[in-house]
Order: sequence, then C-alpha cells, then structure tokens
Amino acid sequence: MTIQEYEDEIIELIKDASIIDIHTSPDFQCDQTDGFPTSLCVNWDKGKAWLTLNYHLVDDDMDITQYLQGCAEFGIRNCVDAEDFDNLLDILGEDAYQSACLHEDDNITMEGI
Repeated sequence: MTIQEYEDEIIELIKDASIIDIHTSPDFQCDQTDGFPTSLCVNWDKGKAWLTLNYHLVDDDMDITQYLQGCAEFGIRNCVDAEDFDNLLDILGEDAYQSACLHEDDNITMEGI
C-alpha cells in the first residue's frame, strides 16, 4: 500500500466518527517505523486499526517518508475488541505491548499495596 492510499483510507475511517469511536494509544517505539514514536489507533465502530506517527516530534525539515511507509506497510487491520488491539500491539513488539495494552496483567494483585 502506498502512503497516499494509506492516508486516504484513514480519512475514510475517521470521517463522521465521534471522539468516543477512536482510541489512540500512548506512543511507543517499534521496528515497523524504525523506532520513530508511533501510536496504534482504532475506530471501534468500524473495527479497524492503524498506526500513526507522533507528529509532535517532527521538525519542519525532517523527512518522515520512511516512517510513514512503515505505517502504510502495516496497513489497516481488523480490530473489534481489546483482545484484537492487544494482539496487534504484541505483533509490533514488547515496547508497544508494554506501553499501550488495554488488558491488565491477570497476575497483578492488590496484595501488599
């Protein structure tokens, strides 16, 4: 998928969406975007997820084409619930999963706190 095709699909996914339909994870680093801080977004209503760069870190003279291409290569993925979301994070690597997973670790307890 080209960057332009990717961006066009995202525009379709977010148009007419309400703020509660879109979840954007905290940013994380992953090989998919060569370590550039990235977030996983999902439109719950449409059941689709995609990557987005942390544009706050982009300077005017910075070429981000390779990072955007990494997002485009990841593509638009099916994502209908928190389990799907966490599975996508797992694919993206440990930093992604640790930074942004939606499920709590079942082994964590409140004992001793």
